[in-house]
Amino acid sequence: MKKYQLNLSKIDLTRLSYKKITIPLAFLILASLSYYAPERSQQIKLTSSYPATVCPAIGDKVSSIAALTSSKINRRLIDGTSKRLNPGKSSVIVIKEDAILVEGNPGTSLTFANNSWKAVVPCSISNGEQWFIGGSGGLTSKSFLYISNSGFSESVVDIEIFTPNGLLEPREVSIAQNSTKKIAIDSLIPGEEAIAVAIKTKSGRVSSYLFDERKKGLKLLGADFVAPVAIARKSVTIPAITGLLDKLVTNSNSVTHTLRLLVPSTIDASIDVTVNSNDGNFIPIGLSQLEVKSQRVVSIPLTFAPTSQPFSVIVESDQPIFASVLSNFIFNKSAEIAWATGADELKKWSVNLTGSRPILNFVGERIDVQISATGINGKKITNKVTGTNFVTWRAPTGLNRLEVTASKGGISGGVIFLPEVGKIGTSYLPMNNGANLETASEPISDARVISRG
Repeated sequence: MKKYQLNLSKIDLTRLSYKKITIPLAFLILASLSYYAPERSQQIKLTSSYPATVCPAIGDKVSSIAALTSSKINRRLIDGTSKRLNPGKSSVIVIKEDAILVEGNPGTSLTFANNSWKAVVPCSISNGEQWFIGGSGGLTSKSFLYISNSGFSESVVDIEIFTPNGLLEPREVSIAQNSTKKIAIDSLIPGEEAIAVAIKTKSGRVSSYLFDERKKGLKLLGADFVAPVAIARKSVTIPAITGLLDKLVTNSNSVTHTLRLLVPSTIDASIDVTVNSNDGNFIPIGLSQLEVKSQRVVSIPLTFAPTSQPFSVIVESDQPIFASVLSNFIFNKSAEIAWATGADELKKWSVNLTGSRPILNFVGERIDVQISATGINGKKITNKVTGTNFVTWRAPTGLNRLEVTASKGGISGGVIFLPEVGKIGTSYLPMNNGANLETASEPISDARVISRG
């Protein structure tokens, strides 16, 4: 009996010794495998870049320029033959008949067009959808839709048009590689004064622009771009609108404003409209809990808007909505229009204003913005703008390079261009970046992960 017990103890000791050796050995093997196996961060590399943007060409002998933030930015024509981005010698490019593709960069390029009117728009690229809450197919309209395909294969888009009576049947349009298609608005919806247009990309990558020009016979009634908007939001801030200022306040000058709304979904919306200016903010009578029918363009005269100062409009909705404001000016019996559209949240925005003397509007609960600019005289201008709800900053002189940086969230901004000496041109510009930083992942080859059978 004692011998049996002794043998059992020996067996137990053997098993215990085996466990003491096996368990640490297993941990050692696992640790070695973990050390030599490539990590995920070693297999995938993230790269970030700004996509190239498109600056539109109006043609028809209209004086247009593309203003880049640097002369070192590469560019090429979208003309059916040019394929390589080439370095330039100037930050200002004269645009004739063909749109221009601008190399991706952190700044926002602008297109300026001038006649007896002024029209300014950010050069941009579509992220799949571009919405234009403006334009007209009425009798006085000479408006055109420009769709540029900067790629080297055919692109296809759907054009959706909304009217006060609802959504029309979408129209599919093909755009040849490396070219621009110009479509008259009145050919899409003849006789309709108030419209909204959506360009939805089905293949390729395109940029779209809506140029709204008004004429009656040979008489010019003004023109402006309708800046594109990417998505509908439940809160839309239109930061840059103006009445008549300073020497423009005369008996022969006047201005009226009209708010245009569209709820793109199939559910009606209830909205509140707030007007902000240096005199404070208020909700006009009749614009609180106003019902807006879905998929129908709604126009509301802003008869209560300030007439002698800049202001902004904020639309709060229980459904995603688009909004814009059309301003009709009379300057010494000559007509002009300007379209103000919704602005994104401001972070950092840099542009080349080519000597224009702007008025900058900022909207937000707590406004804290740093302005850095270079005047046409070469002098540096720096200014910190702070306040609540609504703040205006007027440039002391014409500006070339302008950079605006928001120190807090929840701020949006816009630019007002008023007539310069001897001209009547007026335009609005949201502080929206033409392109946002895009991030992509790239696999990294690693011979250590290759196994041989």
